[in-house]
Amino acid sequence: MKNNSICHNLFLFFLLIFINVNAQDNDGLYLSKMTGINSVSYTDVYYTGSKDTVLVSKYDGTIEQIVKGSPKSKKVAKINDEIYAITYNFKRKHIAASTLENGIVIINKQNGKVIKKLSLIQTWALRIDYSNDSKFLFANDQRGNRFIWDVDDNYNPIKLPEVMPKGSIYSIKNNVITLITSKKIILWNFLKRELIKEINISASRIADVDLFNNYLNLNFNSCDFFDVAKGKSLFSLQHPSWIRPVESIGGEDAARTSGFLVKNGFFEDTHYQMALTSAKFAKNRIYTASIDKSIRVWDKETGTLIDNLIGHKGTVNKIKVNATENQLVSIDLLGGIKFWNLLD
Repeated sequence: MKNNSICHNLFLFFLLIFINVNAQDNDGLYLSKMTGINSVSYTDVYYTGSKDTVLVSKYDGTIEQIVKGSPKSKKVAKINDEIYAITYNFKRKHIAASTLENGIVIINKQNGKVIKKLSLIQTWALRIDYSNDSKFLFANDQRGNRFIWDVDDNYNPIKLPEVMPKGSIYSIKNNVITLITSKKIILWNFLKRELIKEINISASRIADVDLFNNYLNLNFNSCDFFDVAKGKSLFSLQHPSWIRPVESIGGEDAARTSGFLVKNGFFEDTHYQMALTSAKFAKNRIYTASIDKSIRVWDKETGTLIDNLIGHKGTVNKIKVNATENQLVSIDLLGGIKFWNLLD
C-alpha cells in the first residue's frame, strides 16, 4: 500500500507539471477528468481571514471551509466540474473557482450558489486571483491568454490594450500589474497604460515574488533565490533527504539496522532529492514543499536549512502564507491539511 501511495502521488504531480508546461503549445490538448484518480485530493487553498480559516477545493468540485482545530470541515459549495484553483473576494464574499469545463465559476460564499460563469474556451487556468482592492479578477489560461474582469461591473471582461506588454499576470496591486515572462518581470500601470519598470531575469517556473521583486524559481528538485538588487541568484535550495516514517521500512529496528538515525518516528533517507511543488517567502524565511511530503524552512539571507515540517501523508502540492506572514497552511494530494505557526 505504501508503494502504491507513492506512485499515485508521483503520477498526479508529474501529470500536473506536464499540463502546465506543455498546454500552451498544444491547441487540441484536452484533459480528461481526474476525479476517478483521487476525488479527495485538495487542489488549492486560500485564506478567508487573518489566520486559522481557509477555503479548500477538490477535484470532485467541492469547496469546503476549514478552521484550525475544528474536527469537521464545512461544505460551502459543490459544482459538477473539477476545480483546479480558487481565490476569494473579501469585500463581496465571492469565491472564484477555475474549472476544467466551465471556465471560471463565481460563487456566493454565503449560500453556495453560482453567480456567474466566465468563459475560457477549450482551456483552463491554474492561476487566478483578485486585485488587492478586490475590484478586478484576473486569470492566465493554458494557451497563454490573459483575462481581467471588472468585479463592480458584474464581472464584465475588460479589453486589454495592445500596448500592454507580454507576460502572465502575476498580481494587480494599486492599479499596477506585475507581468512575468521567462526573461523579465514587468511593472505596468493599468490606468495610465504605461511602463513603470522592467527587470531582467532568467526563470522557468516562478513560485513567489517578494516586495522587492526578488523571486523563487522552481526547476524540478531545486529552488533558486534570485536577488534583483544584486542581479544574480544567491543560492539554490534542495531538500537534502526524504523524511520517511519508520513504518515504511518495517519499524524503528529495521530503520536502525539499515543505518538510519530515527527521530520521532521518522528517518532521513539521503539517497533521494525529490521534486519541489511549491515555494513561498515569509518575512526572513523561505518555505519549500515537495513530493517527499515535507516542507523545509530556510534562512532567506544565507539559504541555511533551519527546520523540517513533517506530518503529511501525501505529496504536499500547495502552501500558502497568510497576509501577516505569521502562519502557513499546507495541503496534500491525499486530502490532508496542516496549519503551521511561523516564528520571526
